[in-house]
Amino acid sequence: MNRRRDIQGLRAIAVGLVVAAHAGVPGLQGGFVGVDVFFVISGFLITGLLLSEGRRTDDVSLRHFYARRARRILPAATLVLVATLAVVSVTGSLARTQQSRTDALWSAAFLSNVHFARSGADYFSTDLPSAFQHYWSLAVEEQFYLLWPLLVALLVRRRAGRGLVLGVTATLVLASIAWSLHVTAADPTSAYFSTPARGYELGGGALLAVLAPRIPRTAQWLLGLSGATLLGWAAVTMDAGTPFPGWAAAIPVVATMALLAGRHGPVASVLSWAPLRWLGDISFSVYLWHWPFLVLGPELLPDDWGRADRVSLLLVLTLVASTASYLLVERPFQRGFPVVHGLRGLTLWPATVALVVGSALAATSHSEALVAHDRHASERWFAAHPEAKVEPAPADIPRAVAEAVALARSGAPLPTVDLKDHARDVWRTDFPCYADFDDTTTRLCTFGDETADRLVVVLGDSHAGMWLPALDRIGEEEHFRVLPLVKSSCMPFDVPQSLGYRDYKECTAFHAWAHTQIADLQPDAIVVAYRGLDQTRARAGLTRGRTWQQGVATTIGQLTAVTPQVVVIGDIPQRALPAPECLSTPGADQATCLSPVSGQGVVANRFTIAGIAGTTAHYIDPRALVCADGVCPLIVGEDVVFYDDDHITASWSRAVAPGLQTLIGPLLAPAPVTPASTLPPTPASTRAP
Repeated sequence: MNRRRDIQGLRAIAVGLVVAAHAGVPGLQGGFVGVDVFFVISGFLITGLLLSEGRRTDDVSLRHFYARRARRILPAATLVLVATLAVVSVTGSLARTQQSRTDALWSAAFLSNVHFARSGADYFSTDLPSAFQHYWSLAVEEQFYLLWPLLVALLVRRRAGRGLVLGVTATLVLASIAWSLHVTAADPTSAYFSTPARGYELGGGALLAVLAPRIPRTAQWLLGLSGATLLGWAAVTMDAGTPFPGWAAAIPVVATMALLAGRHGPVASVLSWAPLRWLGDISFSVYLWHWPFLVLGPELLPDDWGRADRVSLLLVLTLVASTASYLLVERPFQRGFPVVHGLRGLTLWPATVALVVGSALAATSHSEALVAHDRHASERWFAAHPEAKVEPAPADIPRAVAEAVALARSGAPLPTVDLKDHARDVWRTDFPCYADFDDTTTRLCTFGDETADRLVVVLGDSHAGMWLPALDRIGEEEHFRVLPLVKSSCMPFDVPQSLGYRDYKECTAFHAWAHTQIADLQPDAIVVAYRGLDQTRARAGLTRGRTWQQGVATTIGQLTAVTPQVVVIGDIPQRALPAPECLSTPGADQATCLSPVSGQGVVANRFTIAGIAGTTAHYIDPRALVCADGVCPLIVGEDVVFYDDDHITASWSRAVAPGLQTLIGPLLAPAPVTPASTLPPTPASTRAP
């Protein structure tokens, strides 16, 4: 086929949009549509090549096709996988290296889209993303090309006419569109990574190749201008909240088809400029390298650098690495090293998988060796300082936390923690009666003193669940049953909530069910806990904070109508780095694992206090159980306080039960009504102001 310069320029635009979105360039938050541009281009070119071969030879050589794909994709993709694994094993935590090993293996098998869909990965999440998350798009393409050439070859060998090929292609495109609309509404995270949901994007390019329309030059001008305008509009107006792919992906798909059809005109001329063609030539390497640089790079640069300086340097390094990768790896393999020339290119498939598997095992072994060295040093230090491992006194948890902060600031190392044991140290292990994301009800189970007549209901999300080990012990002590009505990521208050990209309808349904249960059970007391402001939306005319305050007032009013004894446990600060990361990072100590008292939960507490003002509800601030002197330690004695970035461990919840009991006071005692006020400072433990 004749080389189309404008397509190289279009590749440059596509990768530029993706990089801009991931780098956080203002106004281009929808730049992720660049991936959709790549899909359409790929479907157009590959289908055109297959049909051209079919017309020449009345056949399609699948072996040569997959050998060409191997030489095109595998060398650079494998290089980035191996290099990234090496960097993570040297600079990252053992937990991150182990996770990266898993992600790399799925990526090497071109199944990472399935893996990330199952794990609920989210490009727009504030959590630490996988350095290999961008490999999902390669997986989608290769899965498409596992089946599409087979179908084209079958049609060619059956000497199918153009009409039949067009009909089959159009049918598959329509089926993919229908599925994409359905799954995007039902499960947006899975839809984002789904090959069937994305298939119509590659199919759109294939459809254009089958049609091969003869378009007058004037019309091509209009198509080019329309496509450029539509693509720019999508990049500027779409964002993390746009349901995708669904109908929204059709916009960049149609735009790209128009640009491909408009091969003559001013837009095609601009796309043919030499700088854009050069960026288009290295676009595959840019796509592969930019994400690891942007994800891992900021952690390796000086803390006093501004964000713009960091991103600028990382983008320059991306271009340098991409140019080198293109010149030294991509081009030589595409032109055919003798060892992989012709059908010998098929050997790249098993060879690269073996290389990635070996690199993953080596990276994990290296990271484990670094952690083992730190553990040996830690054991020697604690042997010389046995007082540092004294268990906190149950009666004075705040003092123990303050002493832990002082010990951390003195340079104490981290004690040895088994990450597998830590992974099980979560409230769900012993309290399985809760509603998961898709559930709208849960089994009714009781804990505490199960022989008691008095009943306490625990209402909330996982931040209510994390206090269940403590409330279980308090129930045994004060002789009441504990019944959890807990749902994952479902705040207990009447506020608009989302789950990823979509409205969290299951949470709304759970609220209705839970309030019905409370009305039927008529509990003696209700304990409410929450993760403040997480995935909530503002109502019209209100800020998120005031919406939260209004929702708190509504819900607490409903609960106090059932029983005046309602206890609201405030949220705890959020850690910048999840606990497993700190616990397994080479060179980390207790001081580097201190975390400031901050996070949206702390902000939400002020609005919660204002929301319960004037009611019989009893607000308590649990921060003294996890923080002191403005920071939150990860370790107190030998106990790990935090499970991840915003939950406490089940063992710490049990350990602080006496402290929580002191803050709450006699749970079933009458609570007086106190005067209202607005947004006061958060006290350690107080009746509602």
